[in-house]
Amino acid sequence: MDGRRMATVGLVLAATVGVVGCTPADAERDPSPAPSASATVTTSPEPTPDPAAAKKLPILVDEIPDWAETVVPGSDTDGYVGSLSGWLSEPSSAHYRSQFSSLEPGTYQAQIACRGDGTIAASGGDLDAEPSPNPTQCTNATIAFDITTTSTGLKVDLDLQGDPSIFAVSVRRVA
Repeated sequence: MDGRRMATVGLVLAATVGVVGCTPADAERDPSPAPSASATVTTSPEPTPDPAAAKKLPILVDEIPDWAETVVPGSDTDGYVGSLSGWLSEPSSAHYRSQFSSLEPGTYQAQIACRGDGTIAASGGDLDAEPSPNPTQCTNATIAFDITTTSTGLKVDLDLQGDPSIFAVSVRRVA
């Protein structure tokens, strides 16, 4: 497996909007998201791989996309705008940001699933907003939280505290 695929974030991005975008299988072939008319997704740069951290994960890096499809809502969910999955580690990528740059203002629900011995703080909001002072804390759980935006675009921030952990996040529009 090459370094891009094994990057610490281990990102597999499914930026599906309606029938336009990437599917998890497409993302495996080409890790760059396909822009769509409704949402364009950008992510943090991929950090240098940390094989020692990968060994501390609850599942193999190659299994994260399959796990993600089973733990958070997918493209068959009403209002689905996109999802992402991967892993975080303190030594090389404890912070991660994904931006859906062309989503209309509104109310969205994000659902995060995380596994591992670390805690992932998850928050979302307007692209230019400061990080939430009270992010959702995820430790070996699956949790939903609301994101309200007042301008075009939406960001999701993930911050790890502790040991390497895997994550899956799904976002859907609710109003």
